[in-house]
Amino acid sequence: MNHDRMEELVRMFAGLRGQPDTVFLYPHTGIDGDAIGSTLAMLMVLRCAGITARFVYDEVIPAKYGFLPGVELIEPFAEDLLPRMRAEQTLALALDCSESSRTGRRQELFDQAPQVAVIDHHVSEGESGPLRLIDPTAAATGELIWELARQLERTLNQTLIDHDVAVLLMTAIISDTGRFTFSNTTARTFAIASELMLHQVDIRSVVYQLFDLTSPERLNLTGHVYEETRYYLDGRVAVACVSQELLYSTGADASDLDGLAGHLRNVAGVEVSLLIRELADGGLRVNIRSGASFNSAAFARSLGGGGHARAAGLQLEPMPMRQAADLLVAKVGEWL
Repeated sequence: MNHDRMEELVRMFAGLRGQPDTVFLYPHTGIDGDAIGSTLAMLMVLRCAGITARFVYDEVIPAKYGFLPGVELIEPFAEDLLPRMRAEQTLALALDCSESSRTGRRQELFDQAPQVAVIDHHVSEGESGPLRLIDPTAAATGELIWELARQLERTLNQTLIDHDVAVLLMTAIISDTGRFTFSNTTARTFAIASELMLHQVDIRSVVYQLFDLTSPERLNLTGHVYEETRYYLDGRVAVACVSQELLYSTGADASDLDGLAGHLRNVAGVEVSLLIRELADGGLRVNIRSGASFNSAAFARSLGGGGHARAAGLQLEPMPMRQAADLLVAKVGEWL
């Protein structure tokens, strides 16, 4: 981790204390447990420190995150609010992403901010700078938020991490480590989790909400996905396609697909799994999961996406899903 950039961020936030400046927080679209947990935790930490902060989001928050402390603080975004938000915004802080293209309909607001900062743990080829903290060795952005909050506590001589913040950061970490089972889990991860457990986090409840709680709609969708999964390259690649029609017919939503790409990767002999989902505008979102023989992040970046070595994603322009599957399988084959 770049400690100089961390210290620069801490100094900047300390300087905003008690000022009229407003920090707008930007997690990526297609929000996941790390993005929402880290962003809500950052929101609470900043507000507790006396810094004006807002979390505005342009998509429906998946129902499974309804248990999170502070979820009611998330403000819905609308284009007619742009002029007022633009006037209030002093700093745009991207969390769990580093490109404005991943902020959805909020991109115009983000791009017009007087100052921009980034806190992320995904590999990035973007610009560097003192307000751009990117640490690919962190298992989750939640780890970086914890470290920043601890430094800010020492700087301000004030307690900022309470039970609610601990629950949010534990949610972020558990989500991106697959309940501490993914290969990105490190001694640093467990050390931070140990500190968070001092706040009496009900880890069983967090895991249940994130991974175990299900619905008839999700079970129905899962059955269809598994039944229609196809295997390529002698079973080394598994591909599942999910259309808007399938989501509608099963009564499920996109959040019900969470974890399915990983389950497909767990099939014996599969080295790479691709979950291709049709978006409302006809575009395609692709989730990639892989074993040690395939770098998902590098593959995704070659097609404009990004992520981690074992879990990544990308987006494609509108095309038939099976055509996309054929193109992707061919490219995966070249990489394998």
